[in-house]
Amino acid sequence: MDLTSEDVGSCCVAEIMGTELYTLTPDTVVASAKRLARENGIEHLLVLDNGTLTGIVCGEDLRSAARDALVGECMSSPVLCVGPDTTLQDAVEIMAENDIGCLPVVTGAFLVGMITMEALTSAGLTEDEPVAAEKCVACATTAGVRRDPRAGCLPLCTDCLGRTAALDPLAD
Repeated sequence: MDLTSEDVGSCCVAEIMGTELYTLTPDTVVASAKRLARENGIEHLLVLDNGTLTGIVCGEDLRSAARDALVGECMSSPVLCVGPDTTLQDAVEIMAENDIGCLPVVTGAFLVGMITMEALTSAGLTEDEPVAAEKCVACATTAGVRRDPRAGCLPLCTDCLGRTAALDPLAD
């Protein structure tokens, strides 16, 4: 039986998620993280602190960081996650809305896998219509706008998001 794109989109991420996960700690040196990613041909590394998912780093984060910096300095946090029952289509939409390339999959407090945009593309899922460029609610630009959980998922450009994070008393 052939599955249509619609059928595939209604499948759950648990059906195609990767379960071989590569993890680091926030105090891992960036040079070691780069080596781990390169040797294993992976783009996303999960950051665990005392067994709790606290961040994620991608190849771009590592390329722009100093070799002797710590992963905790360049990781993205908090981490947007989904459950194993999330549909593949929902995962595509979440990634597109947040301009991210992967989503860790958790069951309760347990990390059980990761779904990547590459896996979703391989499954034949693509957006049918281009997403209209969102405007930053603070300055109205359309460049670099994303919905970040740290800002209540409001559409903000990277400049305004940086200003918001600097004003956040909880931000380190």
